[in-house]
Amino acid sequence: MQKLGFGIVGTGFIAGAVADSIASASAATLVAVSSRRQDTADAFVADRDGVAGVEGLDALLARDDVAAVFIATPTAAKEAITLAAIAAGKHVLVDKPLPGRAAVERMTAAANASGVVFMDGTHFVHHPRTHAIKAALPEKLGRPKSLHTAFYFPFDDKTNIRFDPAQEPMGVVGDMGWYAMRAIVEYLDPPGVVTSVATVAERDPATETVVRVSGLLGFSSGESATFDIGYTTNTGIMDLSLIGANGMLSLDDFVLDWTNSFAFKNDDVATGYVYRSDMATRKDFAFVETPSDTAGDVLMIEHLAALAQSDDDAARGSYREAALRTQTYLDAVWASVVD
Repeated sequence: MQKLGFGIVGTGFIAGAVADSIASASAATLVAVSSRRQDTADAFVADRDGVAGVEGLDALLARDDVAAVFIATPTAAKEAITLAAIAAGKHVLVDKPLPGRAAVERMTAAANASGVVFMDGTHFVHHPRTHAIKAALPEKLGRPKSLHTAFYFPFDDKTNIRFDPAQEPMGVVGDMGWYAMRAIVEYLDPPGVVTSVATVAERDPATETVVRVSGLLGFSSGESATFDIGYTTNTGIMDLSLIGANGMLSLDDFVLDWTNSFAFKNDDVATGYVYRSDMATRKDFAFVETPSDTAGDVLMIEHLAALAQSDDDAARGSYREAALRTQTYLDAVWASVVD
């Protein structure tokens, strides 16, 4: 099977991480990387054999060997670049944050009409642990009713675009909040609509960027989700707890697993989740291992490549719908923050 040729738009940190993921994937190959300046593109690809640096989006999209594009630009530019890539017949993988529900509707509709794949760059949904948890829910929890997530990392670089509302208007809500909302989609999966939202937000006094939010979403079908996100504590936190009538599932690395993600490589830390039921004390909690020889970020590339070479409309549609639902919940949170 021929490898899917990837291009990358952007040369920041996440572009480098995904370039490494593409290099590790068996079904894809990195062909070219574009930047607004040729010297920046050349510097990015200097240690990547066979990868071309190109100046500007048009030069990248004009290449016949680029079949898919990873878009790693500031949020303010993502819709225009995504639509241009789709119009050029390229499959698209778009890093979060996304610009809002209306923009995601336009992007996903364009992808569907053009017959190309649209996928957002959320790694954890591709890890076997996510699929194992969802398969185990009926037995271990019954219907989940309550979800709590906490996602923090220490970050205070005011020169970073995260602290520029013109480029990243939602601040930590778009950045960290995306994962909290995607956990709702993947694990809680409420059939109802959002009926109540409450948030408490903290802003950076120098830039007015939203840097911490705690909140609650309630759904018409009875589920609730609480979340706590921010840049404001001196430790990394990636906790998730899911509660149903039969017990509770929890994990402390729901965004990037400790074992084998692009950010962490700890072979001696097993990937899995903790299951609690009845009146078990800590010594009786069950740890269920969900190992994977391939990192979730690499599996994301593999899954996009597989979709690009198949006619599985249902699978393609599921990724579009997941992005739309995630953004819908995120927009509800943001509306509460700015209200």
